[in-house]
Amino acid sequence: MATLAAQFFMDWLTSRAKWVTNNSSSGSVSAGPLSIAGWKIDTPMEKYLLCLAILCVLALAAKNLVRSAIGREWMAIRDMDVAAAVIGIRPMYAKLSAFGVSSFIVGVAGALWGFVHLGAWEPAAFSIDRSFQLLFMIIIGGLGSIVGSLFGAAFFVLLPLFLNYVPHWLGLPLSTATATYLEHMIFGALIVFFLIVEPHGLARLWSTARQKLRVWPFPH
Repeated sequence: MATLAAQFFMDWLTSRAKWVTNNSSSGSVSAGPLSIAGWKIDTPMEKYLLCLAILCVLALAAKNLVRSAIGREWMAIRDMDVAAAVIGIRPMYAKLSAFGVSSFIVGVAGALWGFVHLGAWEPAAFSIDRSFQLLFMIIIGGLGSIVGSLFGAAFFVLLPLFLNYVPHWLGLPLSTATATYLEHMIFGALIVFFLIVEPHGLARLWSTARQKLRVWPFPH
């Protein structure tokens, strides 16, 4: 909730403090060309590979960080902060370190969003709807899971494509407005389902299916 409140504050600040947008009348700041060690990144494939490489590095770093001592402190605070404090974990340090690391990763994602995807920066490009979308990705993918965030992001990207293309392939005419309504209905139903039935989301379903496939067809 504090992060969402901070977003409202930043929107207010960027719309009134002209120095944030370099005195731009439109409120938008153009991003410069991307280049790393003399390598210019301008084609869609190069941009995709850059984002994929950064994603793999950050996901691997996060996975190993969770296995470390500070990661175990985070999980202890997440499960029950009172019990974690009793065994000697500093709640303030653990919460601030978790917030700092996650903010760094999200900052890298925001830089890629502006420089690679949009090619510019403006407050309207990252509205409160986008923040809720990221939150819903985590809920559907699986709370407290790194692979769950990947599943949630993939689901949010693939479901609209599925609703737009598959009905036409099957010969079922589906208007764009109907597909949008179905998308919202499916997202809402899945959020309620995962919050009530399976808080660990798609990551837990994937783990359960993988365990069953290991012993199939002789479960006993």
